[in-house]
Amino acid sequence: MTLASAPSRQSTPPPAPTNIMALAAFALSVLGTLVPPAALGGVVCGHLARRQIRRKQESGDSWALAGLILGYLLILLSLAGLLLFGGFVAAMFGVMAFL
Repeated sequence: MTLASAPSRQSTPPPAPTNIMALAAFALSVLGTLVPPAALGGVVCGHLARRQIRRKQESGDSWALAGLILGYLLILLSLAGLLLFGGFVAAMFGVMAFL
C-alpha cells in the first residue's frame, strides 16, 4: 500500500461552543415556574443570547429560543393570574359593600 492509495481523512471543524447566556436564559425561565420574577431575567438573557449567537456564530440558539418562549409564557400567565385575582377581590368587596 502506498501513500497515494491511502484514504484521505478530512478533518471536520470543531463544533461551535454553546452560548452560556442561552443556557442561563433557559435556566432562569424554568426557575420562573417557582419564582415568577426569574422569568423576566430569562427573557432578557434570551434576547441577549440570540444577539451574541448571531454575532459570534455560536450554537445554542434553540436554548435561547426555548428560554424566550417559556419566559414570555410565564409572564403572560402571571399577569393573567394577577388580573383574575384582582377581579375576585374587586367582586368580593363589591358584594360586601351591599351587605
